[in-house]
Amino acid sequence: MSQTYRKERLDELLLRELDSIIGYELADPRVSGVSVNRVDATRDLQVARIYVTLMDDSVSSDDALNGLHSAQGFIRSQIAERINLRRVPDLVFRIDRSLGETQRIEEIIDALTYAEDASEKDAPST
Repeated sequence: MSQTYRKERLDELLLRELDSIIGYELADPRVSGVSVNRVDATRDLQVARIYVTLMDDSVSSDDALNGLHSAQGFIRSQIAERINLRRVPDLVFRIDRSLGETQRIEEIIDALTYAEDASEKDAPST
């Protein structure tokens, strides 16, 4: 149980620090508008997967990931200064597509609800 608690605490700490570093300290225009949504460290705390969302549509996801990858050394050094860890986990950046999928599902549900309401209005009353 303590291992799970430690992992959750590390995920939360990394989320806060990464959001601050990426949002305010990186000058690379490829990562402007990148927001950290979720951090998922492995059980052994050696690797952390960072899920990011692009808030700026002018930057492609490939460019943003390349920008984050090129700034990885700086980001890891900042994490090492801010969080007391024996070893800073390796960072793997991924695009979080769950927000887009959620919006798509909501649009489908809304369309179904609208179609159902329209069919009820057209049905003859008995």
